[in-house]
Amino acid sequence: MKARPLVLFCTAVLLSLFVVACGGDSDNPVTDGDVDGDADNNLTVPIEPGDPDPSVVVSDEPFMQEFNHTIPEQPEEIDALVALVMPPASFTNFNRPTLADPRGLWLPADGGGLELLELPQDATDIIDAETVGDAIYLLTGDSMYPVTSDGVMGTALPLTDGATGIRLVPGENTLYILTSTGFGIYSGSGDIAWHAMDPAPTALLPTAETLYLAHEGSLYTYNPDAAKDAATKQQLTTLDVGVPVALIPDRSKPVDLDMVVVGTTGLAGYNLSDSGAEAVEVELFTEGRIPLAGAVAAIPDSNGGFVVAGTGGAYRIVEQEFGMEYRVYVPERWMPGADIRDVLEDTDQADGPMYFATLQGLGSMTRRMWTIKDKTDAMIERIHLRHNREGALADSRLTSPGDLSTSVMYDSDNDGGWTCYWVLSECFRWKLTGDPEAKAHFDESLARMLSFRTLTGTEHFLARSVIRIEGCQLDDCDDPDDGEWFKSPDGVFWVKADTSNDEVTSHMFMMGQAYDYCADDDQKTAIVAHVDGIIGGLVDNGYQLIDPQDDKCTTYGQFDPDYINRGIEGSSADGGRRSAQMLGALNLAYYLTGKQKYLDAKAELIADHHYDENVSYIGDELEYPFCAGSGDCDELAFQAFVPLLRYEWDPALRERYMIGWNRLYTHLQTQEDMFWDVANAMFEGENIDLSYGKRWYRRYPTDLVRYVIYNDGVRLDAIKPPPYYNLNKDRAKNYRLRSDGHIFPADERRNHRHNGPQFQFSGGSGSLRELDGGDALYPYWLGRWYGFIAEP
Repeated sequence: MKARPLVLFCTAVLLSLFVVACGGDSDNPVTDGDVDGDADNNLTVPIEPGDPDPSVVVSDEPFMQEFNHTIPEQPEEIDALVALVMPPASFTNFNRPTLADPRGLWLPADGGGLELLELPQDATDIIDAETVGDAIYLLTGDSMYPVTSDGVMGTALPLTDGATGIRLVPGENTLYILTSTGFGIYSGSGDIAWHAMDPAPTALLPTAETLYLAHEGSLYTYNPDAAKDAATKQQLTTLDVGVPVALIPDRSKPVDLDMVVVGTTGLAGYNLSDSGAEAVEVELFTEGRIPLAGAVAAIPDSNGGFVVAGTGGAYRIVEQEFGMEYRVYVPERWMPGADIRDVLEDTDQADGPMYFATLQGLGSMTRRMWTIKDKTDAMIERIHLRHNREGALADSRLTSPGDLSTSVMYDSDNDGGWTCYWVLSECFRWKLTGDPEAKAHFDESLARMLSFRTLTGTEHFLARSVIRIEGCQLDDCDDPDDGEWFKSPDGVFWVKADTSNDEVTSHMFMMGQAYDYCADDDQKTAIVAHVDGIIGGLVDNGYQLIDPQDDKCTTYGQFDPDYINRGIEGSSADGGRRSAQMLGALNLAYYLTGKQKYLDAKAELIADHHYDENVSYIGDELEYPFCAGSGDCDELAFQAFVPLLRYEWDPALRERYMIGWNRLYTHLQTQEDMFWDVANAMFEGENIDLSYGKRWYRRYPTDLVRYVIYNDGVRLDAIKPPPYYNLNKDRAKNYRLRSDGHIFPADERRNHRHNGPQFQFSGGSGSLRELDGGDALYPYWLGRWYGFIAEP
């Protein structure tokens, strides 16, 4: 048992005295101003946080936002891509970039679309493509082909006997051709000057003074103009980066370096001098910090760093709020497939786009300066366009992968759970901005939330979801079979039954805040009836949610002491959470109605069944081990804490509840997520810090297609999550933390709501579903309302 006998006795006495002081049923305490009863030490509810310390307020200055594209970038006739090339300025009829597949270049056709400038039939496949001077060059296994501005492919320039092409390296009006037997130099006319080497270089960097070359194990210089003898080749240093694929000069990120060597198994940084190459220790280049292996291509980028294409995506170094870190572009979000062959940045444009060539097609990234507010505006537009089903929110379905124009709205098992965040975010947005659209959204979605009860034909029951039968476009409108459904009394709606404690909690979490801030008189009356009907029904039915179809408790509708304190699920998993749900609901019900029955019920659950003590152990992995690391437990505990702490008038009880919240938040804060950090600030909990939340918002995806993203076994910088999220080994097998101690940013992993921890770094539901994102809007507008997030 978790109860402490002395604490229970004192609590029971305190509550009994409070009940006597209140004197039974009263008028609505909101209107008579007597929420806190007659006791001198009672708190006045609702409890609001004080003005935030300026040191914790998050600013919202512009930042560079990157955008992915959710549908294939090229026409259907193009499949595999092996190279990308930016054409010379004189190539006015060529696309930027120009795409190369194994058999040629894709050029604009006269009648629109693209057509293939194809290699000769007997030519081997293209390996690489580069621009030098006034020509594009295509490298195959045994030859090189020039392409001119009029779209004509020139005569093949054969490689030296027995050589196989590796890659092309552009220089100043000079092209270097790396092969399996050495390298060649071509100036655009005449013959290729071949230099045989054993072992052959796999990476090359031309400078005004010399050529730098590298092969596995060695970096050296070479003077091609000198006599071809051993004296012209000088080793600078040994290498331990696998097979070198690129030598990148003069980088300022992550530190000032004369050269970065990119290899198939690692990176190395050097400063160069006449005496040789001095290795520079770079933390981001150490084993376990580099995110991807198997580099196949690398380029300098416009921000002073470099981009590497490798196994499972591409990465580059960027400077973020807490210093230098890797930015990783993963399939399917940033490119259509994992077999990446080339990467290209359009450096002729400020903040130009970046392109990724894969054997599955083309991907691209564009960017522009944004604020967090800009991002939330786009999220609101997405919800309004594709997720607002007469006020209810859920995932939408796409009939074509990634194509948002094919979106169809759907219901879910937890419409109330997802809609509640939207209601409140639009409430706070309206209060802050006066935008009538926000108020209209609030009104519409509040009405839908209230209808989840009224459409059941009962006072106490609420639905998981409702579907208007007329005009329904879902796949099961005639007779839904994904759960228990019945028709509303007027026959207009399908009503989804077998409702869980989740839905009850989401309604109680939302209704009090909606009542206090944004509801008009009629809406307030409806909210009071809503809460009174549901919570009154729970009290009357022994703290169980009774389904009207069979008069039995729903599968997950238990708030009763037998489940919470004696059943294995309650006593070892979510008993603390459900205790908080029930006590918070009773606080809200009394706040709205003033009815004695809610005080009596609260006194019983505390004095006889130690629900208050259960709350104080939320987040304790020893007392509730099966909830440790569960995002569902985390989210529903938070929702329960809102009415529990907001409407608790007894300072001793509130202090006890804060023990549970602070205990839970010690784990939640490791997720570096604005959702949890704003909640902690609202509760005035311990360790208020929203700085990581700012980073979380900046890296929150601009699209929410639920791509399947495979990081497991691909990311080399993954370590085990914090202990609380690693106790349940089956659950934690998909949880990872980045090796620098930070979460993997949200746009580098699967899209998920907050019923999944930020450590979920692999998986997804596929490119035929789009998430609504309402749960990401709520902390922004809540934070703005309380002053934790500054206006941009």
